[in-house]
Formats: sequence, structure tokens, C-alpha cells
Amino acid sequence: MSFEPSVIKSNVYSDNRGFFTEVLKDFGFRQINMSWSKRGTVRGIHAQRQMAKAMWLASGKATIFAVNLDPASSLFGKTIAEEMVAGDGKVFFAPWWWGRGFIAHEDTSVVYATTDIYRAEHEIAIAYTSLPEVEAVVKATSLNLIISEKDQKANIFGTSDTITALREWKRVGDEMAFDEE
Repeated sequence: MSFEPSVIKSNVYSDNRGFFTEVLKDFGFRQINMSWSKRGTVRGIHAQRQMAKAMWLASGKATIFAVNLDPASSLFGKTIAEEMVAGDGKVFFAPWWWGRGFIAHEDTSVVYATTDIYRAEHEIAIAYTSLPEVEAVVKATSLNLIISEKDQKANIFGTSDTITALREWKRVGDEMAFDEE
């Protein structure tokens, strides 16, 4: 498994009907989710212990972000962003200790495949506004932003309280085995 997010490019076969693509093979996912977001929606930055995530667009256009949330890593705070469009054959994959989120440039459906099932108690959220690279991309869109109350109250990246919370979150995750359903 990669230790950094990556974009997996699959073949897209187009004809007069539309397109077909084999999105993913052999990644061992346990849950598939889908969100629909209005233009200007910012979701995340979220991460769940032991839950790697692959994301792709079923419709629309978005920039997907990932930020390294492991305070013990030399890549702590590193941010990666990828603009994606439905049908482009891109899948954004990020290991579990990388927080993920996106901004919808237009009405957009995002599909998520995860390596574990969602558990709210395993989640941590970081305010996108506390990540300069993410905030710059969001501001550059000049969209009227839609942000959930949860994301507005998220942890501020870089504060001592957040770093302490991230250390504990990551430590517990390192010791945690996948739960059985």
C-alpha cells in the first residue's frame, strides 16, 4: 500500500452512447458511499482510523484534497490536491492517516470506497481554513461556499491541542485491528 495519496488512472472507453470504465479492482474495500453536493460545497477535511479511502466522481467537477495528519511523519501537514471531472478515469486514493475532503465546482456526485466501515468515534475533522494550500484553492473558485456546522467547528490544524489530539488519534489507530461486523 502506498504511504501517500495517489491518483489511479483507469481506461475510459467512449462511444456514441457515452463511456464505460472499470473503476477499481482488488483493493479490498468494505463500504461504498456516495454524496451529492451543490456547487460551492466544501466537505472535510475528515479521516477515520484504519479507513483508507478511494474517491471518484460520478457526475460534476471537484477538487479533492488530502492532508497528512500523522504528527510523527516527515510529511505531516503535506497537502495534495487533484481536480477531477466525472468520466476522466481518475480515482483519488489516500491512506487512512491522510484527511480527505473536496470542493464541488458544480453540482457533483462523489463515490467513496473505504477499507473499513464508518464509525463516528474513529473520526477526526480538520478545518480546511487552517490549511493554507486548501484554503487558497477554495478561495480561488470564487464560489458561494456551503459548509456544514460540523466542518465549521472542526479542529484547527497546527494548534497544540489539535496536534495532541492527532497524536492520540493516530496512536490508537496504529494499535487498532479491523473490527468485525
